Amino acid sequence: MPMVSVSRIRKTRPSGRVFSVRHGQPGFTVVELVVVIVLMGILAASTVPRVFEASRFEEMGFAESSAAAARFARRLALNSRCDTGFSIDGTGYRVVQRAAGCVSGGFTRSVNRPGGQAWAGAAPAGVTIAALAIYFDAEGRPVDVGTGLALNTPASYLVGGRNITIEHETGFIHLL
Repeated sequence: MPMVSVSRIRKTRPSGRVFSVRHGQPGFTVVELVVVIVLMGILAASTVPRVFEASRFEEMGFAESSAAAARFARRLALNSRCDTGFSIDGTGYRVVQRAAGCVSGGFTRSVNRPGGQAWAGAAPAGVTIAALAIYFDAEGRPVDVGTGLALNTPASYLVGGRNITIEHETGFIHLL
C-alpha cells in the first residue's frame, strides 16, 4: 500500500470560517455572527417598545372616536332639527342636546347610543387634549356655545399630536 503524504491531503474548508465551501470564497466567522446578533438584539430591545406603545394607539383611537362623535352630533342636529352640542376637554368628550326643547335651555340632556349608554368617551391616561365646546344648529353649522354665534373660522382641537378640525361653513369634520 502506498504511503500518502500529509501535505497532499486537500482541505475542504478554510480554518476559522463557517460558511465557506471553497478556499477562495469569503465567509463569516462565528465571532462576526455573534456580534451581529447581539447588535440586532440591542436595536430590537430599544425600538420595539416605542413602536408598540399603548398610549400611541389609545391616542389614535380616542382621536377617531371623538371625531366620530362630533360627526354624529352634526348629523343628529341636521336630522332632528334640534341643537346638538359636542364638547371635549381633558376628561373626555360628550354629545348633548338642549334640556328644554330644540332651541332653548342648556346643553344638559345626554344623547344616548343605540345600546342606551350616553354618547361619551373618557380620555385615556397620558394623552393631552385641547378643550372645545360647540353645538350644531338645525342647518348643521357649528356655533360657539359661549357666545351663541356661528363660527366664522374653522374650530379645531388637539388629541395628543392629532388635530381635528371642524369647518365653519359646512361643519365638515376631519383629522389632520
